[in-house]
Amino acid sequence: MSNPLENLAAAFERFPGIGPRQAKRFVLFLLAQSEGSRTYLADTIRDLGRMTASCPHCFRWFVRASPSDPDTQPCTICSSPRRDHSLLFVLEKDADIDNVERGGFRGVYFVLGGTVPLAEEHPEQFVRIRELLARVEQDGSRKALSEIILGLSATTEGDHSRLLLEELLRPLAAQFHIKISTLGRGLSTGSELEYADPDTIASALSARR
Repeated sequence: MSNPLENLAAAFERFPGIGPRQAKRFVLFLLAQSEGSRTYLADTIRDLGRMTASCPHCFRWFVRASPSDPDTQPCTICSSPRRDHSLLFVLEKDADIDNVERGGFRGVYFVLGGTVPLAEEHPEQFVRIRELLARVEQDGSRKALSEIILGLSATTEGDHSRLLLEELLRPLAAQFHIKISTLGRGLSTGSELEYADPDTIASALSARR
């Protein structure tokens, strides 16, 4: 017979940074809550899939205006006429976007979905390299892109991914006269964009090279 306690604990263990003991504490916490609270949580998780979508242009997750909206509909950032669509900020994950926004960036984004492990021979299995190259080629051919900002974390894998992307993007950048830049001083070695404060990100953006 299936054990719901063990099943839920195993599900929590799949969360980043959550081990067996923390997962079990979450389960015990939920058991102590009212049935209404557990129902609300279950309904909220269900709505997460029904009311959200991955943007076909930047791949960030966003809330749909209606669950009936088509999957091809872009997010509010990509569809906004107030954004500078000639500036493309490439970052690792959705969580980085909020901090970059607070840092004053008003261009558009592309979410890689992670970084490339060192000595990996097939980087496209880990990040959206093909999709990024297609996006740059499409925007470049329309003369809609002037600069690509590689805003990856100042970690070993982040630096490795940045160098790889620079190499792959260079031919397209030369063909369509697009500048490739990286964040300047401001981010300390080993830091991730998600945890940097807005002033640090704004400084790194203004000093990009």
